[in-house]
Amino acid sequence: MLEMEKVNKTRYIEDEMPPHVYEILHEFLLGVNDKDLDLRQPHMRPSMANIYVFFLFIYAILIVVGVLINLAVLLHIFRYKLYQEPTYAFMVNGSISDILKCIVVLPISLYVLLIQNWVLGELLCSFLPMVQDIPLHSSTLTFVLMAWDRLRYVRNPGKSRMPAFVCAVGTWLTALCLVLPYPIYVTYVDIGKHVPSFEGVGICIVNLSDDMQEYMRGIFIITYAGPLATISYLYVKVSRELETQENYIALMMEVRNREGRHRVDSHSTATDCRASRAGSDGTSQYSRSSFRDHFRNNRDNLQQLYDSELDVVKERRTQKYLVATVTAYGILLCPLMVLRLARLALIETYDNTGHFDITYAILVWVGFLPTCSTPGLYFLWQMNRPTKERLRGYFRFSNRKLRQSCEAVVTSTNDGASNRRSMPARHSSYLDPRRQDHDQDSNSNTSSIQELT
Repeated sequence: MLEMEKVNKTRYIEDEMPPHVYEILHEFLLGVNDKDLDLRQPHMRPSMANIYVFFLFIYAILIVVGVLINLAVLLHIFRYKLYQEPTYAFMVNGSISDILKCIVVLPISLYVLLIQNWVLGELLCSFLPMVQDIPLHSSTLTFVLMAWDRLRYVRNPGKSRMPAFVCAVGTWLTALCLVLPYPIYVTYVDIGKHVPSFEGVGICIVNLSDDMQEYMRGIFIITYAGPLATISYLYVKVSRELETQENYIALMMEVRNREGRHRVDSHSTATDCRASRAGSDGTSQYSRSSFRDHFRNNRDNLQQLYDSELDVVKERRTQKYLVATVTAYGILLCPLMVLRLARLALIETYDNTGHFDITYAILVWVGFLPTCSTPGLYFLWQMNRPTKERLRGYFRFSNRKLRQSCEAVVTSTNDGASNRRSMPARHSSYLDPRRQDHDQDSNSNTSSIQELT
């Protein structure tokens, strides 16, 4: 009985509804005054009708490249078991977040940007902002924890590192807590409940009230401005700490070199005096064997000093690439975050909605470029020096480069034997971190030996 009354009531409302109301609904939902269009089917935004192919193309490239290059990062880290170091473990978390952005966030965001009416239902209307922002906040928090862990490690290398995987889980939980208020400010209106002919048609509305604006400003500070300022401060502290340790190592090397020369001179003088008095005694503390033991111990101490210097060189190189990664992340994400904040104060009308849609679609694409830039900088970080020089040579076509190449060919012809000895090293992986460390060790040892001589 109640169902019959409800059906009769809706039919009465539909019959009594003036025709111009349908036209108003069509124009409000689609921006076009055409009541023959089916609102239950997705319709392209008028501003995107002529250029949607371009956005499909650039978004498809970003998704494919982002997924492939982040999978390559994960494969590289797990292949060489680099995840045991917290820095690489944080990179794993960042790659997982970037893959989720490419697979889940970007396709849904592109669909919402291209389609005028909302046909995804009430569930996605409430949780779409959460799905879009959780991976983004997780990436930002991962960069903060990475910088904090590096400062702790550089200050005290003997201290235990942060549990990276536990911290990674914490970034996802924190990101989830930050976006929990989103459904409060999102309203879904099901038109089909009132007009049966509009069954399945709804309106997804964001409530831009005063508390919503305060919440979005707080999100901007907590998830973008604040973390980037914190990361900048931490990396400045890391750079100063590395500079202090490098100066300390240089001072210690100078002191040990002077002590070594002083002991050699005193040993020679004492040996001459003892030899003139009692002859050369093999059991004396100034004997040749005792001098060899002293030199061997001094050499071991110098080797430990060289190892410390190599650690500083390696950490400075790591610092350079991590700072470049965070800088690219902050710059590429900045326009999107600023637009999201300014959107609260802008009034969108039928006159400016086309420009707003195109601008927002472009800035979303730019904001997700770190899904490709971060793993790209990672591979540059892992490449050894010969591979980088070879890549640089591909982009240099000057006469100077041509002359250097000709000289290298002549040198390789004259020194064929030495080239044959170096041939097996070329078959190793260009991204093998063990080979990279070996090259750095060889260069540092060579420079240290030259200083001693």
